[in-house]
Amino acid sequence: NLLRYWSFSLFFIVSELWASAGVPLLFWQCANDVTPMAQAKRFYPLFAVTGNLAPIFSGKIMSYVISLQKTNDDVGFGSTLKILAVIKATVCLGIIAIYRHVYTMAEERDRKERTEQSQRTIRGIERSGKVEITMKFEKPKQKLTLKQSAKELMASKELKAMALMVFCYNVCVELTEVLWKAILRKKYPTKSSYMAYMARFSQTVGLVAFLLQLVATEIINVFGWRWTAMIPPVFMGVLAIAFFAAIIAGEDKIPLAQVLLIGTVQNVANKVTKYSLFDPCKEMAYIPLGPEAKTKGKAAVDVLGARLGRSMGSATQQLLVFLVGGANGSILNCAPYIGACYVSAVVVWSNAVSVLGKLFDTTDNTPKVDNTQKLERIGEAITIIKSIEDAKREKKKNAKTDGK
Repeated sequence: NLLRYWSFSLFFIVSELWASAGVPLLFWQCANDVTPMAQAKRFYPLFAVTGNLAPIFSGKIMSYVISLQKTNDDVGFGSTLKILAVIKATVCLGIIAIYRHVYTMAEERDRKERTEQSQRTIRGIERSGKVEITMKFEKPKQKLTLKQSAKELMASKELKAMALMVFCYNVCVELTEVLWKAILRKKYPTKSSYMAYMARFSQTVGLVAFLLQLVATEIINVFGWRWTAMIPPVFMGVLAIAFFAAIIAGEDKIPLAQVLLIGTVQNVANKVTKYSLFDPCKEMAYIPLGPEAKTKGKAAVDVLGARLGRSMGSATQQLLVFLVGGANGSILNCAPYIGACYVSAVVVWSNAVSVLGKLFDTTDNTPKVDNTQKLERIGEAITIIKSIEDAKREKKKNAKTDGK
């Protein structure tokens, strides 16, 4: 079926790649390139605020396009998909234009900073008569293959912890999302009703994420990196346990609508905590590691971690359906076992956060190195050397004069 409907398969494969590589890798690498560490806590949550408006607008647009659909058959649904595809293409062109503009502004800012630094150096020389030299050597950036990126990941304890965070998050999302969508399809069997519910879900995610993002900066400043990064696994885990318990109880005790509501709240928490807290904290964790770790490890963490996490979650569910899914192979029969896997992933995720938290504790407690005295000594040394050379030249000149 995947080959038979290859165009649909290719579309959803590219969509999944965009979700795992487009936003986490390309956007946040761009943010890392143009944002200094001193401004990260202030601006990184704000970057996500604008992104959190997207689900609100996309949900509204989707609801409007669905309202224009005249029939509920495949023809009407196909026309809806065509309109949405045109809108997506337009947005992609806008992304390209904004990306080029951002890097143009960053390059202009760097040029101004270099000019101002040169002017300050010249004024310092004119004032003190000393020459202060600061030399900075940078290795040329190398484009690594995915295999080399994976090796870099395994060589760094911090990168491995980040990869575990991304891996476990995606495992958790996959384990609950499939169950939730199975219940959603059962409640809303038609394509139009299903899409309409997803449009409302998207709007809810965007609104809640936007409100949470407004206070995310304060949360990071008050609780610090470690405890802020611990909020997503704890919050998601508590709601997931309630969701799994409702499924296990059965429809005779808990109506399907209530189970769907609990699952919807849990999936909203999955998205909201990722956009507002998980992503900013993860990207902040790259900054103290230096440029090599950012370049060599980011692709492995964001792409490999996300894809392997999704794949592991899917493989786990397929295996459980085969083993304990029953005669009809229902994923709902596997809820107790999926819940146990979910809790295990949350435990590993929390441990990875603790490992990275030590890195931030060390960074915050490390005293700042003041290089002013070193630079002054270098300037004095250069001045002394220059004086010695002048004295030698003067001595030679006097010796020649005496000889004559």
